[in-house]
Amino acid sequence: MDKPTAAVAESTVPPTDSSAWLDPSVPFGAARLVEIVQTVLTGLLLAFIFRAFLVEPFIIPTGSMADTLLGRHATQTCPFCGWEYKYAPLRSASPYGGEFVCPPDTICPNCQSRIETPPEQVVPQAGDRILVHKWPTALGGPFAPARWDVIVFRDPGDPLQHYIKRLIGLPGESVEILDGDVFIDGRIARKPDDVQRALWMIVYDQAHAPEAASPTGHRPRWVRTDLPDDNVPGWTGTQTRVIRYDGLDAARRKLRFNYDAAPEYLLDFYAHNRRSSGALIGDVRVVTDLAFTDGPGVCRIELVRPPYSFAVELHRTGQLRLVLQNTAADEPPRTLRSLSCPELGSGALHSVEFGHVDYCVYLKIDGRERCRTLDAECTPSVERLRASPGARPIEVYLCAQDLRLELHGLRIDRDVHYTSRIDRVRRAGPGRPFTLQAGEYFVLGDNSPDSHDSREWTAAGPHLPPDYRPGTVPADQIVGQAAFVYLPGLVPLGTSGRWSVPDLGRVRFVR
Repeated sequence: MDKPTAAVAESTVPPTDSSAWLDPSVPFGAARLVEIVQTVLTGLLLAFIFRAFLVEPFIIPTGSMADTLLGRHATQTCPFCGWEYKYAPLRSASPYGGEFVCPPDTICPNCQSRIETPPEQVVPQAGDRILVHKWPTALGGPFAPARWDVIVFRDPGDPLQHYIKRLIGLPGESVEILDGDVFIDGRIARKPDDVQRALWMIVYDQAHAPEAASPTGHRPRWVRTDLPDDNVPGWTGTQTRVIRYDGLDAARRKLRFNYDAAPEYLLDFYAHNRRSSGALIGDVRVVTDLAFTDGPGVCRIELVRPPYSFAVELHRTGQLRLVLQNTAADEPPRTLRSLSCPELGSGALHSVEFGHVDYCVYLKIDGRERCRTLDAECTPSVERLRASPGARPIEVYLCAQDLRLELHGLRIDRDVHYTSRIDRVRRAGPGRPFTLQAGEYFVLGDNSPDSHDSREWTAAGPHLPPDYRPGTVPADQIVGQAAFVYLPGLVPLGTSGRWSVPDLGRVRFVR
């Protein structure tokens, strides 16, 4: 489990003078044989040095880092909404091939329909093949592993095996997991933008609305919070790819994302695992292409994570407002930011991204960040989080007034939620910060509910010193940093599984 397997290195070094090999006038004597042996040995030596100190290939066997990195898996396209997703076997003999025990069914992460998986229709795919940079780890100093890097290291229980995880805690730091987020020395640890982009995963995509015939298709994903009246203009198209609002009056009409439409919405659900741990997520983003077509009014996107309500107001005039309200204290709304974006009134489609992640609220227009909250504005204290962890899912609302607009490609994504189940977690849980000593690191898997990592390790192999502390990764056990997926998920072409093609759309740098 969780063990990337070293791939076999293959290298071919051409002779220094290949034309001489083809010339029959040149005698093939002892000198020529010595030259060939020297060339081969030099090539092997260079390959060994390259692999030992610079770059080494590995293959991912399991799903502890899904969906960032995939072990043995298969791909399913939902027949009810068209969403494509990956899922793991019940068990697999090898990351390369062999036995692939297919689960009886899978669950689409977008529409939450349960889909049968007949084994004869399943095409198993091999684990991702990655390149691991060794030289930064060997050099150390400014090149040493940094927080949020994906690293490969020797299994604490078996030096011949390797694990791959995301680096969370550094030497001398105190790590604590609270309400799905990582806190370092009592402060929230926020992910860099490139890492955060890699960790967003689907909750619901309006462009893949389920058919009415699907097991969950009869349950609307967006519901009116006011009384519906077909004779009053307002929200339409909530079952289609484009949601529209038509209301040139003073009434404000609101839609709520109906997370009750399916049991796994807004939980830490992974299609890869076909289940969740039951933890309620608190970090989501709303992404859409918005176009104002008429009227001077306002569109409002609201995220409610008790006790706070965060909203962005997008005015047809090009004015933007970021609004915060403490609903528990019955406080009036207050404006945190007010800025201008005149291009919104042009009538063209503009990309809007509004999210709450790592206790920070942000707004992006056309890919450019326009505003972001400060710690003092919406980050709760560690004491409050320990006393009252999240008990309700975050809620998503759309509201409009006095305008006409269109929302294209509306979708909701969620962040990774680091679980802290009492029956599994031995360290770094709420109220139990884990302090790292010199030369010790703390790691977590992206597939948090199904990852064996620093939260729960107990093994300590004979290769580790007597004072080794379970749950840590010693600096001298780190092999390197995962850098590039060069051969993702080979798909077999024949029944033998020997002839394969890579899923080239997933060739990428590891973030």
